[in-house]
Amino acid sequence: MEKFRNAFSKIVSGINYIGLVCCFATVFIVSIDVILRKVSHASLSIKGSNEMAAYFMVVIVMLAIPYLQVKKGHIWVNMFVDRFPKGLRSKWLGVVQIIECVVFVMFTYGAVQKLQNFLSTGTTTDVLNMPKWPFALIILIGFAEMTVLVFVDMIQTFRGKDDDAPQAAEVTQ
Repeated sequence: MEKFRNAFSKIVSGINYIGLVCCFATVFIVSIDVILRKVSHASLSIKGSNEMAAYFMVVIVMLAIPYLQVKKGHIWVNMFVDRFPKGLRSKWLGVVQIIECVVFVMFTYGAVQKLQNFLSTGTTTDVLNMPKWPFALIILIGFAEMTVLVFVDMIQTFRGKDDDAPQAAEVTQ
């Protein structure tokens, strides 16, 4: 299971470069747009820059979430989790991951439906008339990646390999 997660992590990391490119493009476009507005007193600007920034943020966020899961970027409440004995801690984290997995399966299913809707209706954005289906596809990819990662992490937790889980400080005398 660990080999699969490592191989899948490389795929997630590679796909995350799309988000990094969008981040760079967003900063570049918004910076140029702001400079043009300041220099020309709002008479000159990049058409649709706000819309591009909003849709690129969707790409950035949806591809960054699985990447953070790969890098073990969870936020644990150590004061609460550390109080559990090790066996109970693993089971508790496993139950939380079951819930996460179910939620991400539902999100993935919803993203599939939204992608089908955008493809069948030919929906476009308001200002630039870009098709919305590529953004729905990226959302689907992000949710699918997260579903797989949470499922693998859940299995590893129940098998006793909860490397993500904070370890209680052991006092030895």
